[in-house]
Amino acid sequence: MSEHIKKVYSFYSWIYDAFFGKIFEHGRYVAFHMMNVKANETILEVGVGTGLSLPLYPHNAKVVGIDISQEMLDKAEMKKQYYRLSNVDLYNMDASSMTFADNTFDKVIASHVITVVPEPLHTLNEIKRVCKKDGEIFILNYTGCNNKIISRFEEFISPVRDKVGLGKHVNLDELLQYANLSILSERRVNFLEMCRLVKCKNNPVFP
Repeated sequence: MSEHIKKVYSFYSWIYDAFFGKIFEHGRYVAFHMMNVKANETILEVGVGTGLSLPLYPHNAKVVGIDISQEMLDKAEMKKQYYRLSNVDLYNMDASSMTFADNTFDKVIASHVITVVPEPLHTLNEIKRVCKKDGEIFILNYTGCNNKIISRFEEFISPVRDKVGLGKHVNLDELLQYANLSILSERRVNFLEMCRLVKCKNNPVFP
């Protein structure tokens, strides 16, 4: 992943909970309920950040969180210790090149990751690889306003947003189609419903 993105999120780690944590709180809770995590399931959170969602998971599920920023992970580790989350493991890892074996996780969630990584489709294929066949993949990301005029403006300033680590413009439907992911359900969440949460089935690919 880009060294620039790593540096940006290392800087954000000091203000993330107070600022972004509040802005994205609604989507975080909706995503947790949509995931419907059951006992003994293995969960991967890609881009776990400062670990704001970690206390939500049931203690009888195995949760693995990865992030490219060690500073973010240090904050997540503090939450792990504070809440005594013995079911949680945290790793400094690039989402585009994960070291997990194929078919490892029952459910994978990537929150505010896909629009930030340099190669969204490659990263999504990595997520598919480590998710079990017929497992569930959840994508939560800023996708812009439904208003066409505002949407065009957002697309215009996409390069600026990308520079400050807020992500570039991505056609999520097209991306999911290329990745052979079928949408099971979806919700618009967060302020002005500018974020989109989709639940997908990890479709097996037949030759």
